[in-house]
Amino acid sequence: MASDARSKILKEALRTRHNEPFEKALGRAVRTLGGSFAEYVAIVAEVRDYARSHKLNLRDAARALAHQP
Repeated sequence: MASDARSKILKEALRTRHNEPFEKALGRAVRTLGGSFAEYVAIVAEVRDYARSHKLNLRDAARALAHQP
């Protein structure tokens, strides 16, 4: 997946309400932008790995990944 598509999806997910789980917001963003379930799985795995390795919550990890090339 292109990093610009990933960034667009992550930014869309981060715009959503903070009182819902990040995975739910991410799923909605993927569907809204025409992505597939495989793309959702790939992105959520990347965000979880980044969060675990940098000791961040999912929203902070997504924010960091959204701004990487």
